[in-house]
Amino acid sequence: MSILSYNDPKNFRLRIAASLLSMKPLTIRNIRSNELNPGLKNHETSFLRLIDSITNGTKIEINDSGTELRFSPGIIISGDVEFACSTDRSVGYFLEGILPLAPFGKAPLRLSLTGVTDGFENTEPSVDLISASMIPLYQHFGVGGDDDVYPASVQIIKRGAKPLGEGHVEFYCPNVRSLKPIDLTDPGMIKRVRGNAVSCRISPTSVARLSYSAKGGE
Repeated sequence: MSILSYNDPKNFRLRIAASLLSMKPLTIRNIRSNELNPGLKNHETSFLRLIDSITNGTKIEINDSGTELRFSPGIIISGDVEFACSTDRSVGYFLEGILPLAPFGKAPLRLSLTGVTDGFENTEPSVDLISASMIPLYQHFGVGGDDDVYPASVQIIKRGAKPLGEGHVEFYCPNVRSLKPIDLTDPGMIKRVRGNAVSCRISPTSVARLSYSAKGGE
């Protein structure tokens, strides 16, 4: 059996997903070996624990310095999973890494995540962005479409900011046997651009001014 082998931690989540979907073992060496703090970061090891919680038979080996990872993929079983995400990254980081895997489990995935829901949009998508853009794209591929009683969804039950987090996000994805092909060569016209502004511990007056400015006011 061929082995997926890399010498840097780039595209960490995508490489884990590729290993699970292809059922090929993965080896990543020299993980930040030349940096002051070498090895895997807290959010990366937290993501590995999340992967372990939705799979069966997965084997994860990390050397003492954390600079080498050996990943042997198991079977994606999904089911009902509760997980506390590392507050080093937002919940969006973990959700984005799970999206390529969620439709291919043996059972629908009901994932309850706690952690930081906002504040890291410059490094990974927010939960709002995933709900507004990535989930509808799921349906184009036949994941959680009109034929499903419970379509794919992301719900923010409670927001949480850094450093404590304490936010709560519910993600649901039905399992599928096959995907539908799509044609994105003609995306069509852009009707409007939407966005979300999140505030924490500021006065109602400041919230009103922020909302007015975001909508184009001066």
